[in-house]
Amino acid sequence: MKGSMIWNLQRYSSLVILVYLVYVSSFIITTQGPISFFDWTKFFLSFQTRFFTSIACIFMLLHAYIGLWTVGTDYLTERTLGFLNKSLSKIANLMRKMYLFAFVMLGIVYLVVILYIIWI
Repeated sequence: MKGSMIWNLQRYSSLVILVYLVYVSSFIITTQGPISFFDWTKFFLSFQTRFFTSIACIFMLLHAYIGLWTVGTDYLTERTLGFLNKSLSKIANLMRKMYLFAFVMLGIVYLVVILYIIWI
């Protein structure tokens, strides 16, 4: 991956997440009186909120993937693991691939479940 692209994706994804938090917070702040279950349900069942929540979740997973990818490529290397134990350095690449595969699969499961909950 290209460093500047990753940097930009992570920064822009955090801005989308911030805008989503401001959107939900503005609903909470501008609602008169206590928020009832029906107000909350009406807000989250609107198409705009469902769509924006879906986009925000996709960007949250992208943001998390970039962070986890960075940790994996920085710390699960032959040099870093070889410093701890010589035998670990031999399987560093395998460990990094397994680490990334596990988090990609977990991210896909999260995305499917979140989109299912939001849209069904």
